[in-house]
Amino acid sequence: MSYFARLKKFFWFFAKLAIAGGIVAYLILRNPTEILDGFRNFQYAYLLPALAVYLFHMLVCTWRWHRLTRILQVKLSGFEALSLTMQGYFFSLVIPGGAIGGDVVKMGVLTKRSRAGERMEGAFTILMDRIVGMIALFVLALILLGPAVPLLMRIDVPGLNLTDGMRELLILGLAALCLAGLGASCVIFFHRLLERLPLFGRLMHWGDRISGGMVTRLTRATDTYRHAWKELSLLTVFSVFFIHLMTSMTFFILLIGLGIEVPLFTLIVATTIGNIVGLIPLFPSGIGGRDVATITILAAGGVAVGDAKTGQLIYTAIVLFFNLVGGFFFLFDPGRRETEQLLEQELESES
Repeated sequence: MSYFARLKKFFWFFAKLAIAGGIVAYLILRNPTEILDGFRNFQYAYLLPALAVYLFHMLVCTWRWHRLTRILQVKLSGFEALSLTMQGYFFSLVIPGGAIGGDVVKMGVLTKRSRAGERMEGAFTILMDRIVGMIALFVLALILLGPAVPLLMRIDVPGLNLTDGMRELLILGLAALCLAGLGASCVIFFHRLLERLPLFGRLMHWGDRISGGMVTRLTRATDTYRHAWKELSLLTVFSVFFIHLMTSMTFFILLIGLGIEVPLFTLIVATTIGNIVGLIPLFPSGIGGRDVATITILAAGGVAVGDAKTGQLIYTAIVLFFNLVGGFFFLFDPGRRETEQLLEQELESES
């Protein structure tokens, strides 16, 4: 990689960190006294169950991906799935790409370690894991959105004079985003219909020819998942309750530790929309965007801004803790040197 390319990479990396750090600093500086009082009054005994619930959420993420690898008969042990999942969380924090950056590295690592004939399938399981997770998140958001309209119509952003019309546009925009995300996630399962379209079909055959049959293998893998629709549906339901709602439960425990009472529905809406905003690649591991969205909705639900910020800061600290723990899995991974080489190649390819 040239000196200029390296400089550009470091610039964008630190720019994203600066954005996330600047947002967090701004949130703190607007309510420093209330936040400091919140940390003083927080019952730190509640930190342990909050950590346990968040760990459970990450273990379910690992289990979901492991189940998806078994559908395609990709050979991957449970511990390997855990290690690569944790490394994915770590790299989502420290490389460009935001919340999906870790998936890119995890995909490359698994591909490099897989046997010939299984590499594409192994990488595809990671894509399918992301698709199932996003379907679950968008479905949950759409279910919540109707009953949440009165809550969202009360949101206010300091420095912006939001009108009811602007709030309605934000709600409609969020609904459209979720529907578009569902459409983009599900269209892959209808590739046989798309293949019948003359232009699309010719492009697929051309791609298959120049890639040595990779498109054919990809469509076969997709068909395998489509035929396993019952298990995919079950994994989606599990994702709603034991992955996405577990983040709400983690936050709920933290609010109990702060002595704050908040309707569970308000909290679920806030954390769900916060997680959607956190998918934007601009924010490393979602930090910054997720914080603002969650705090804003909690404040609209009647939670004192200082209390909402204190709870969100502790939650963000938990996310950072587990992401950094993923670094230990990378350090003690026997294939670390190969991962380092792959990471170097990934960064070069983006320059």
